[in-house]
Amino acid sequence: QGLWLELTGPKLVKPPHKCRAGAAMLRSSFFRLLPQRALAKKKGKKLQKKTSQPAQIRMAPYIPMELSKETRGFFQNQSRFKALLELVFSPTEPKDTEEDREKYEEARIEYETFADKAREAYSAHERRAEARMWKAIQQLPEDLYDEAIASKPEKVPEPLLFHVRHQSEIFNALNEEERRKLQVFQNLMYVRYPHSAEKARNPERFWIPESQVVSRQKEAAMAKMKIRKR
Repeated sequence: QGLWLELTGPKLVKPPHKCRAGAAMLRSSFFRLLPQRALAKKKGKKLQKKTSQPAQIRMAPYIPMELSKETRGFFQNQSRFKALLELVFSPTEPKDTEEDREKYEEARIEYETFADKAREAYSAHERRAEARMWKAIQQLPEDLYDEAIASKPEKVPEPLLFHVRHQSEIFNALNEEERRKLQVFQNLMYVRYPHSAEKARNPERFWIPESQVVSRQKEAAMAKMKIRKR
């Protein structure tokens, strides 16, 4: 096996040893690993560039500084701030007696009992109204049913709101002390939320990108830097 016949005239001569090695290489799988001719490129469609979608911007709630001026001014006034603490918390030197405290506890228990009954009656009224609403929707014809469930709820008209319809009736039933307390409560609510009307008109003004939000620590550091520069 492995003889390489070499033609030398009329005689056939056995090949030398090196030639036998070359013949073995020719019969092996060595030449199968040789690079082949490159195939012709197929004409394909042009790759379309992927259009990048705009990145979503995360928003954070924000109150403009010019709309919180009255709130900051109120809490920076030491006399007003002290009066607020005395109104909200127990006084440091109470002057009420044991009888006054007993009367207060009795009035508080009476108020909570009446409030629980009123809340239960209101909750039952709300449940009945909701059940009647769904029952009325289910009884609609097919075309009106689809329209009803697809429509968005509308705001209650201003004249039908409870505090608008019964405002004068409730206010006239209050005595002078209760009116003074109501006025104090309304003043405190205005100090806390002086921007409520502006927020109802322009709600988008109270949102900014998260990248523009300044933390309280950084804001305090910036305020200290301004004080030092002065």
